Amino acid sequence: MKSKKLILTTINAKKTLYSGTADNLAAIAPNIPMALLHSYLTSKEIPVETIDSESEGLLIDDLINRLLEESPAIVGVIASGANPSASTMSMVGGIEFFKKVNKLKEKSFTTFIWGPHPTVLSKRTLLDTGADYVIKGEGYDTIVDLYKKVVEKNNGCAIPGLAYFENDKYMETTPPLLVDVDKLPMIDWGYKKPGIYRAHNWHCFGPEINNRTPYAIVWTSMGCPYPCDFCCINNLFGKRTFRFRSIKNVVAEIDILVNKYSVKHIKILDELFIIKHKRIDEFCDMLKERNYDLNMWCFARADTITPDILKKIKKVGMNWIAYGFESPDKDVLKNTNKRLTVDFDEVIKMTRDAGINICADVIVGLWNDDASTIERMKEFLFKHEFEWINIYPAFAFPGSNFYNDLLQQGIITEPGDWSIYSLYGYDCKPLHSKYLTSEQILRYRDDIFNEYYRDTRILNMLEKKFGTETRKHVEGMTSIKLRRKILGD
Repeated sequence: MKSKKLILTTINAKKTLYSGTADNLAAIAPNIPMALLHSYLTSKEIPVETIDSESEGLLIDDLINRLLEESPAIVGVIASGANPSASTMSMVGGIEFFKKVNKLKEKSFTTFIWGPHPTVLSKRTLLDTGADYVIKGEGYDTIVDLYKKVVEKNNGCAIPGLAYFENDKYMETTPPLLVDVDKLPMIDWGYKKPGIYRAHNWHCFGPEINNRTPYAIVWTSMGCPYPCDFCCINNLFGKRTFRFRSIKNVVAEIDILVNKYSVKHIKILDELFIIKHKRIDEFCDMLKERNYDLNMWCFARADTITPDILKKIKKVGMNWIAYGFESPDKDVLKNTNKRLTVDFDEVIKMTRDAGINICADVIVGLWNDDASTIERMKEFLFKHEFEWINIYPAFAFPGSNFYNDLLQQGIITEPGDWSIYSLYGYDCKPLHSKYLTSEQILRYRDDIFNEYYRDTRILNMLEKKFGTETRKHVEGMTSIKLRRKILGD
């Protein structure tokens, strides 16, 4: 018997996207957008269930069998992840899922797909997946209205925020206004169960390296006010935006995570958490009162920190900051519209003086990169002996200025397969630069990462700072070879 339930689900494509790093190295992260949708729909008295296929290790065929058993009225696929670019990568599993579902004779549920990538490429997504609908934008009220249409047979006015085909004609409606983020219900962590999630390996360097659960992600803002050309964070919102959640609500959620679920490892989801704003003081003051033993990390721009801010956040358990350095070459950086003019050496010293570890995020293969600028980036990484480095090849993510401009100029074409965006996957194929091919850029990326974490000086630094177990973990990590199609592996 068909139920009136709505099921939200992620699709598990971890083996494809993360290759040999999937089993033990990669984090298992709660899907925060799906959890927020779940809480919102529940508050509207819609019977909703979520299936986090990745955390459950649920393969696509198993997921489909489960859906057929539960016979919901609507199934919504969540095409998102722990960072903005994950939406495009998640399309790999989403397309495979829909190909199988759409062949089922016994399928009786309506389908939709939601996420930043489907929002900016709605028509392409419908063609890729064969879903009944794409939810455009944040989706909260759009999904409520769609539920009423499908289940309650409410066929009134057109629903804002939908894309679909009607008699082979593409149709779309404008998404509703953005929600007041402070009116969103808190995530139900009793439902999400932090004990099934696992922090990043580097986040737990030290005594916790083999104790990466329970784990949670907390959000304090949505969007970002900066216009970096390579970023797609504002895809979902339709414009550049930066909206704050009240710090009281944020800390109330941390209270629940710590006191009820014994969570220690927490990621702050925001693309830009640390800013020169009184809310950071409030965050630190409230957590200082509680004296929790936390191990947190967050993102920051190199020009949004001060020595005072760094000292305060360290005292409440912010042990790591991920800085988007992107490139130490000013000319390369300027061409990305990143607009950073600070002295990186000074920022690094301030952070180290505060006792905070640094995750250095850099991009290999930005449009003006050549062999000499990449060599300078390598020298920058080794000079500062960062505790962790993320080396990303440059990708033109749909919705970003990179993607739109290069597509318009005819320098790139719309990809036929979204798996090329999977950093650790076999099919990875980054954007070529003005001077370097995709193959050269990916080779640089892999070689620099492996050379860095096999270097005796770096390993000795990690062992001295975090202990022998961390060194062994890193040595085991670099023993895993990533297979790359374009490199002939």
